[in-house]
Amino acid sequence: MDLVRPSSILIGNVNLALPAFFPSISSVKTALLPREYLELLASLTGVVDKFLISAFDLNGIERPEDAMASLIKARQGGAITLMDSGNYESFWKDAQSRWTQEKFHDTLVRFPCDLAFGFDEQSPPTDRMEHVDLIVRGWHRDQGAAGECCIIPIVHSQAGDLPGLCAAVAKTTGVKMIAVAERRLGEGFLQRFETVECIRRALNSLERYVALHLLGTGNPISIASYAAAGADSFDGLEWCQTVVDHESGLLYHLSQADFFAAQTSWTDAGLSFQARTLAHNLDFFAGWMTRLREAVAQNKVPDFCRLHFSPRVFAHVAQKAKWSAE
Repeated sequence: MDLVRPSSILIGNVNLALPAFFPSISSVKTALLPREYLELLASLTGVVDKFLISAFDLNGIERPEDAMASLIKARQGGAITLMDSGNYESFWKDAQSRWTQEKFHDTLVRFPCDLAFGFDEQSPPTDRMEHVDLIVRGWHRDQGAAGECCIIPIVHSQAGDLPGLCAAVAKTTGVKMIAVAERRLGEGFLQRFETVECIRRALNSLERYVALHLLGTGNPISIASYAAAGADSFDGLEWCQTVVDHESGLLYHLSQADFFAAQTSWTDAGLSFQARTLAHNLDFFAGWMTRLREAVAQNKVPDFCRLHFSPRVFAHVAQKAKWSAE
């Protein structure tokens, strides 16, 4: 069924404009401490209106009272806070046996956020009915512990199984958003694009709009392309791992930020190199998502991509999306 794509969706107590991007905070593969990233994001209320933070990192964060103060400041400033399950960090820190659903629930209570991803099973059973039942039962436990915080279930599986599983979980739970990891969509971009299209068709068969979130998608080109395929929400670490060229949307090594500093006024803000580079990136993502939302609303995503992608990249995306060559 071809449902009308909404410009926003009410999830829990927040109205989320679509498409949406959540800059992620993590202790894995990043330069600063989670507390430092959180303080920065909370201080940029005029630029940052949403972000994601790991439950694993919050559970072990130094000076938890400062972290709580930053979360409160951000939410009072209008930012939507999204808590991740923490399983990504527990894997990379070899702490999976210590990071339990009960500790996740404790963190949900101690650090209230607007939204949270469910405590995901990354090695689920192969039987589809058992898999769906596992996710649904976990979602009920998480939602019971989360109070007013709305829990978004995550589905992990092979690319070909994701559409059916996502639709089944969404139908059973009645959730308004479901999440999958980008890395699970396929080996390369073109296969991943096709999988997103298949998931969107499966979700639309429910005859109500269910938003699709892609975990670990923070590249501007990928965000726009997957939005064209039917994804609605994204999170990623690229904003703090790289520097973005505002003119091309391409990402460069963080140390090359000096090349692009003149693109924003943050150079003159008296900030450290790290802080002004991150603000430079966040400024870009705010503008990129605003323009992408306008393109989606006006049904002009092909024009947006043609304008911002290189001819080579656009040709691949256009062919996959079956856009007119004109």
